[in-house]
Amino acid sequence: MFDQWRPLGWSLLVGLLLLLGLFLYLIRAAVVPFAYALVLTYLLVPLVEYLERRGLSRVAAILLVYSGTITLLAVVLLGIVPPALVELDTLAHMIPSYTKEISDRLNEMQRLYSKVPLPASLRQVVDENIMRMEYTLLTYIRSIATFTMALFSHLLAIVIAPVLAFYMLRDLPAIKAASAAFFSAERTGLGSLIRELNIVLDGFIRGHLLVAAIVGLISVLGLSLLQIEFALLIGMAAGILDIIPYFGPIIGALPAIFLALLESPVKALYVAILFIIIHQLESTIISPKILGDRVGLHPLTVIFVILVGGQLAGIAGVLLAVPLTAGIKACFNFWYISCSKKLGPAEVDRK
Repeated sequence: MFDQWRPLGWSLLVGLLLLLGLFLYLIRAAVVPFAYALVLTYLLVPLVEYLERRGLSRVAAILLVYSGTITLLAVVLLGIVPPALVELDTLAHMIPSYTKEISDRLNEMQRLYSKVPLPASLRQVVDENIMRMEYTLLTYIRSIATFTMALFSHLLAIVIAPVLAFYMLRDLPAIKAASAAFFSAERTGLGSLIRELNIVLDGFIRGHLLVAAIVGLISVLGLSLLQIEFALLIGMAAGILDIIPYFGPIIGALPAIFLALLESPVKALYVAILFIIIHQLESTIISPKILGDRVGLHPLTVIFVILVGGQLAGIAGVLLAVPLTAGIKACFNFWYISCSKKLGPAEVDRK
């Protein structure tokens, strides 16, 4: 009798989740601080639990982690922000000269291109594709600018998030106990799904942030050794963009190669080799050691969902595409395994 009502139960669950998603969308401005707090809680909870196991009280462990985090951020900001601002100011003053040099080179390329004996129809196709590439580049630049301004508009939420995260960290054992009672594996079978989702989020959030920080540090050091202008800014950008699988390292390398090319083709070659070495280190040593195969998606799937995410939601879609897809995959696997256990092997084979 219970099995007959199971499809209805799943339909009700999906409907409730859709309604919850709609409700959260309608109140999204109020949800933003809690979303930031959840991410902060997820990042800090391993340190808090480690200190608690070492004998500290829960509140003392949280305060110690907060103190260490604030101190680390202060050191990093004091060491990075002033030279980064100097580089930004220098870049702002050098943009006109860069623009003039780029314009001169484009005019030279246009002059050479105009001498190529192409049929009129083919030349029109080439011109249209060049214009389309310029439009796409401008669109992505605008998306980055919009995303950056959105972060500044969330400044209040960012300030409130640590306060909310403190209460979440303090009451997390009680939250876990209540969740375990409500979503116990014996009653609902959701325990394995929650563990799988935790592995996915742990691999993407903590793992990718650590990998990105290492790549950014190596990029800054390498570019500084090659005496590339704005090494700090470019290295930081390369680290941040490394969060995007496959495309991120390529996008992060382009500004450095471009600036080196304005100086000399040989230096641009050195920079390209540097980023190839960094990418190989990341893909063969750093990422396997830190991430393993936690996300569990095929490379073609990752590339496809990144392209779809960028098409649907811009920069935010690119960043969120992989963890969302991995989470959906974990939910689907849970649903499939649950159905397989209920139906039995023979019935699953017939289906």
